[in-house]
Parts: sequence; structure tokens; C-alpha cells
Amino acid sequence: MTAGLDVLTDLEDRDIVWLLDNGEERQVIANTALYREGEPSSEIIIVLEGLLGVFVSSVPNQQVGALGPGEILGDISFLTNSEATATVQAVENSLLLCIPSSTLRDALASDSAFASRVYRALAVANTKRLRAREQFYARQIGVETESDRQDSETWTQLQPKIEGFKALLQEADKAAIANSGEVPEDLSVKVCAAFPQFSHDLQNAIGDECGLHESAREAIGARVQREALPYLLLTETAERLYSKPRGYAGDFKSIDQIYDNVARGSSRLGTLLDRAFLDQVAARAVRNRRGLLTKRIDAHLAASPDRPVRITVMACGPAREVFDAFEKLEDKSRLEVTLIDIDQQALEQVRGDIERLGLSEQVHAMHGNLVYLAMGRQKIEIPPQDLMYSIGLIDYFNDKLVRKLASWAHSCLRDGGELILGNFHPNNPDKALMDYVFEWRLIHRTEDEMHALFESSAFGRRCTSIEFEDAGINLFAACSK
Repeated sequence: MTAGLDVLTDLEDRDIVWLLDNGEERQVIANTALYREGEPSSEIIIVLEGLLGVFVSSVPNQQVGALGPGEILGDISFLTNSEATATVQAVENSLLLCIPSSTLRDALASDSAFASRVYRALAVANTKRLRAREQFYARQIGVETESDRQDSETWTQLQPKIEGFKALLQEADKAAIANSGEVPEDLSVKVCAAFPQFSHDLQNAIGDECGLHESAREAIGARVQREALPYLLLTETAERLYSKPRGYAGDFKSIDQIYDNVARGSSRLGTLLDRAFLDQVAARAVRNRRGLLTKRIDAHLAASPDRPVRITVMACGPAREVFDAFEKLEDKSRLEVTLIDIDQQALEQVRGDIERLGLSEQVHAMHGNLVYLAMGRQKIEIPPQDLMYSIGLIDYFNDKLVRKLASWAHSCLRDGGELILGNFHPNNPDKALMDYVFEWRLIHRTEDEMHALFESSAFGRRCTSIEFEDAGINLFAACSK
């Protein structure tokens, strides 16, 4: 999800305007082929909505990657003037921004500064993708890359701990065979206690404060991933975060599964490991933010007893906190909610909930691209809002885009209205687990960084308040207009 966004947001505003003005928005239906491996390509494509699948001939009959909203493709062929390196086709109906290669080349040739910025942005995105593909092929054929062989001292210290965790899992699995397929209670307790220790050991070894170079952390992380994935892929929730069927980890269905907090999995160990994952600090933080936002909605209702309270949720996902607030509200007309999301499947789910709960007059689900809204390329008509918030979006956005999003929200708020932005904090003890095992890479921000974002936006000042959910790793920065 983030690579394409990084390409856009690392450019200047005028560069992005050029791309949008010279690109063509194109709707494609599921199974439409966009590129074919070995054939020339004539355009760069940015995914605006939907999901694309990536296939290569060296791994037959298997999808090797998924591209969701914000991803960019065709850049390798553009940079090297060569044929497509993979076949890409739409997994579901999708909306694309297609930029003709010849038009872009002419513009780059006539403006060296523009060319420098675009080439650098494409090179960065391409490097990230190639690194991911290298790791994929290494896992497929069971060999180590050059980076995998770095920092043997750290790996030597970490490996026995991982082997101990795996030995415990194997012991639990054998015990389940003799216990009608159920892991005995004493071993279940041990596994659930060993999982956070596994995450803790990983954080100490290759977390942000470990002192190792990023290439060494990546190499060790890839080794750990190869050791742990056969077990973690037995789970339902953790497996979805890793496989990213919607193109990124934190899609609406993944968040719903974490909210539901029901362990599921395959084989004798899957459900137990899913329970261990759902008990992790990061998963608890996701659940906690639901209750925290419900309380903030309740506070706005209490502060305005004589009029309806208007709320907009940006990247709404399943919007459980909104429905929680309505469940406690006797007079439903007191709350008017706009839900915005780019994912049509997420909107279909919330529309079903709206209809089921009889809230069609109070809640409106709206399809919107928040990148376009922040850049002024898309408009929505909503009355001045009392509260706007996002609880799982800006972890994927760089600072420049967050500032633009905050400024757009500022323009939608009434005087005294409030914007709340949720973000993971760097003290997240599961960050290394998320980064290197699940490849759930988020931008973590401190309180000072959140203050700086609001100061440099249309709000022009520090946050009014910063609150943490009960696990203490998801912060919520609020600022009033």
C-alpha cells in the first residue's frame, strides 16, 4: 500500500498535479490483464481502488504479490525501457490512474528538476519492491541471500531462543495428538506466555534501538520469518496480516477479526497460536482504540445536547466504534455520521450494517480517495463537522501527506470542531514482529512528531491533547479548530 503513496508524496505538489492531469482514470473488471511478462508496456499505473495480482513464469500458477490502493507498477519497464518483468492482472474490479510513458518521458526531458524528483522517487519504490522479491525467492528455494549472512553474532544469540520456542510448539502439538487433538491446558498456558517472549527477544535483537544497520536487521528478520511462518500461517488472523489479500495488512476484514477477538486456525496448533497473537500488545491496542473513540463520540454528544453532532470517519474500515456509539444512543437523530473509505468491500460491509441497524438516515457511507481529498483533486459535500478522525490511516502516510490531510479536515470542521489522528507510538514492543515477520510496516510517531504535524498544518498549533489507549502504544492526537 505504501510504495505508491511514497512516490506521490515525496514529489512536489506541482509534480503530483502534473501526474493527475496527464494520467487517465481507467476502470477495469476482474481478471483484466494489465501487463504481460515479456511484453512491452506503454504506461505507468497507480492503483486508486481495488486489487491487482502479480504473477511470474518462474513460479507457475501462483500469485507472488498483491497490489492495493496507492501501489505503482510499470516503473521497472519505464526506467529500463524494457519489457514487463511480471504479469499483472486485476483480482477484482479496480480503478487505475494510467500515465502514458511517452508523455512522461517528454516532460522529464524538458524539465531536469522534475526529472530528478521523479527518477529518485521511482528508484526508491523500485528498490523496496526488489528487496521484497529477493526475500520471496530466497524463501521459495530455501537459500540465504547475501544480507542473510550478515551479523552472525546477533543471529547466534537469537537462534537458540527461536529454537526453544519451536520446540515448545512441537511439544504442544505432540501432546495434542494424545489428547483428542486438544493442546493440554498447561502447555496452552506455556505457549501463550512464550509468544510475547518471542516478540520481546525479536525486538531486542533487531528492533529500532538495537544498533544494527538496517540491512543486517532485514537479513536476520528474514531468517526469523522463515523459522516462524510455518507455525504462524496456521492461524487465521496472523495469516491474513501476512498474506494481505486486500494488498495491505490492516484492511477492514483484518481489523474486524482483531475486534472480534475470536481465535481460529487450522491443525492442532492454529487456534492456540491465533489466541497468542490476539493477546499480543499490538492486537490489544487495535481493540482498545475502538472503545477510546466511542468515548470521544460520547463526549461530543454530551457537550452538544441541543443539536445533532456531525462526525466524519476517514478510512472508516468496519466503523465498529460508530455503531457502538449508536447502540448506546436512545435518540439516534442526535448523531449524523459520514463514513469515507476507498475500499468498496469495506463500504459494502458498513452499508449492510447501516441497513441492518436501521441507520440509513443517520449514517452515510461515501466512496472517497483520501489522497485525492487531501490534494484537492476530489471534493465531497458535507456540512461543517464537529469531529473528524482516523484511527488506522496515517501510520501508512508520510508527514507531507498527513499535513495535507489535516489541513483538508481543518477546512471541513466547524469552529471549535476537533480532528483526532491515531498513530502507533515507537514504544510498540511488537514493532519488530510486525515489521519483519508479518511485513506489517507502519510509520510510528512520537508525541513531539504529532505536535509538529499539527503545527505545520492549517491548524497552526500544537495538539490540544494526546491520549493513549490502555495498552499505551496507540496514541490519539487531537486538535480543535
